[in-house]
Amino acid sequence: MTLIEIRQQLKTIRLYYTNKARFSAAFDTLPHTVKELAEKYAAIVSTAPLDLYYIYYELYVKGLTQEATAEDLNYSTEYIRQKNKKLLLFLQSKLDGQSA
Repeated sequence: MTLIEIRQQLKTIRLYYTNKARFSAAFDTLPHTVKELAEKYAAIVSTAPLDLYYIYYELYVKGLTQEATAEDLNYSTEYIRQKNKKLLLFLQSKLDGQSA
C-alpha cells in the first residue's frame, strides 16, 4: 500500500473519530465500512511503539493538527512531523505484511 493511500485512509479515520457521536446514530441505521477500517488501524497501532501509538492517538483519534500536537506535548512541530512519518512507515510495513 502506498503512503498516499495510507494518508487518505487516515483522513477518513480522523473524520470518523472526530465526529463519532454524530455518526453513531447514522451507522445504527445505515452501517458503514469506516468502522471496520478504524478497527483495523487500531489493531495495528496497538502493536506500535508507544511514541508512535501516542502520535496516532493525538493526530487521528483526537483530530489535532501536527502543530497543536507539538504544542500539547511540548515538542517541536518538526519532531511531530518526523514521528508521523515513522508512524506512516510503520503502518505501511504492517499493512503490506497483512496482504502478503
